[in-house]
Amino acid sequence: MSDPKTLGRYEIHGVLGKGAMGLVYHGRDPKLDRRVAIKTILTRKVDDDQARVMKRRFEREVRAVARLNHPNIVQVYDFGAEGDLAYVVMEYIEGKELKDYLEADERLDLKAIFRLMAELLDALHFAHEAGIIHRDVKPANIMVAGGGHAKLTDFGVARFTEPDGQELEATRVGTLVGTPAYMSPEQAQGQPLDRRTDIFSAGIIFYQLLAWRKPFQGAQWELAKKIIEDDPVWPSQLVQIPPEIDRVVARALAKQPERRYQTARAFAQALERVLHGKPPEDPDEVVPPPPASEAEKEFWDGVKESDDVEEVRLYVAQFPKGAFVDLAQKKIAELRAKKK
Repeated sequence: MSDPKTLGRYEIHGVLGKGAMGLVYHGRDPKLDRRVAIKTILTRKVDDDQARVMKRRFEREVRAVARLNHPNIVQVYDFGAEGDLAYVVMEYIEGKELKDYLEADERLDLKAIFRLMAELLDALHFAHEAGIIHRDVKPANIMVAGGGHAKLTDFGVARFTEPDGQELEATRVGTLVGTPAYMSPEQAQGQPLDRRTDIFSAGIIFYQLLAWRKPFQGAQWELAKKIIEDDPVWPSQLVQIPPEIDRVVARALAKQPERRYQTARAFAQALERVLHGKPPEDPDEVVPPPPASEAEKEFWDGVKESDDVEEVRLYVAQFPKGAFVDLAQKKIAELRAKKK
């Protein structure tokens, strides 16, 4: 099929790229005289049921983003269908996907990373406050516009609620929605989701920008197991960054949602504190310790009576956010005091 010259009232001026389900065109809205991006799907390549699902996804995206007017969220203007093509008309962004930076090894400095994350988290907080959970936060869905500014896009699998609190088109428990490498533990298990799933996904992006690798890697089942059970290698062990950043990453990637930042704004505020040389934790916030795993408890039981500082420090290195870290730090201080 040759590229169309028009879709609806929109002129087609060329191809911008390839999306998950079809081409993305550079277009123009002659009525408003503005450049637009037009995301398409070719429905004749799928059966009727799949085509209906795809069209509904486009409609959901327009309905979701229509209530979001934010400088770091790509605006969606319109949707429609013409022949075998369904399409969504969006704000045109002069820039490229964050995924392209990662694939081209175009590394960002720490200041640029913090600014990009602050804008992404501000966009997520705005969406969350409007009752929308993105559910597919990943580098391919973040545009980097001129000046290095973040633009969150693709709300096609978002979950959103009406102002009266009624959820629209609720996803059945057990249904996996999202991209495996950027899923939260609860998402990977098909459990009910809230805004904290997006916070975990944002934490994965933050880690990837710092370390230039994903925190969890592997084939499907191995990847899911790591997301659900394992801690990653902390970024400061891979690149030269302040260790306080590890604490931000560890909290964003906490396995239990109640251990994570409870809002995207709280995540952003922790980054702001680190940027100004302060501890990431809000001094007025009390964070409950995580439940100890059997492996951690066994490790602690083996070193808690030790007189060797290095043995106790090994516990802290192995479980930096563990249930017994405070006790371990106290014991280390006591052992050091004895040696003086």
